[in-house]
Order: sequence, then structure tokens, then C-alpha cells
Amino acid sequence: MLCIVLAAVAVIAAVFIRRAIGYRRRVKEIIGEGIPPEKISIKITGEEISHEVSDFYCNALLLPADTSTHDAKDVLIQPKYHARIKAIISSARKKGIPVTMYSYIDNVLAHHFLFLGEDITDLHLRRDDNH
Repeated sequence: MLCIVLAAVAVIAAVFIRRAIGYRRRVKEIIGEGIPPEKISIKITGEEISHEVSDFYCNALLLPADTSTHDAKDVLIQPKYHARIKAIISSARKKGIPVTMYSYIDNVLAHHFLFLGEDITDLHLRRDDNH
């Protein structure tokens, strides 16, 4: 009787392990894990970027964060964006730029609020006036 129970448990375990391995493989493909950074497409448009934009990008977004991660919060990022950010960071590090995932996202958000802050404020003021 014990042998039958152990055999059944082994079969069930084998099925679940096989499914877990397949799931892990699919997740790796989705997020780009194991794919060299140079093979991950970062571009969103087909346009070439001028050197002026490229210099601005490096000087504004590929900087070390000026704050610590002590008070940082966790956020969820779509796997396709996570793979792109990892590729950007890997490429920057190969060029000697000490950027981290935290500092990159922090700089992108700071840039977003700096350049779109007025529009965001106006949007919220109009929304508050309508209620």
C-alpha cells in the first residue's frame, strides 16, 4: 500500500515539476532573460536619434541616483519594459557608466515630472473643478 502511495506522489510530482519547468521557460522568453542585451529591441520608433538627444539622454537619465534606496517602494513593471531597462543598464555599465535600475527609473520619473509637471497639474485642477 505504501509503495502505491509513493508511486502516485512521484507521478504527481513529476507532472507538476514538468509544468513548472515549462512555465519558467515561457517566462524567461517573455521577459528576455538569458537573451544578450544587444539582441533586445529598445527602440520604439524607427527614427534615428541625433547626437544632441543622445548626449542629453546620457547626461539626464544615466546618472547615479542622488538618493538612497532606504525609503524606496516596490513597483511592478511589465516584463517587456524590464527587459529593455536591463539592456540599457547593461550597455551603460559596459561603457563605464555606474547606473542602476533604481537610478535609471528615478531619473526617468524626475524627467517626466519636470517636463510634464504643468500639464499634470492642469489636468488635476480641471478634474477637481468638474467634481
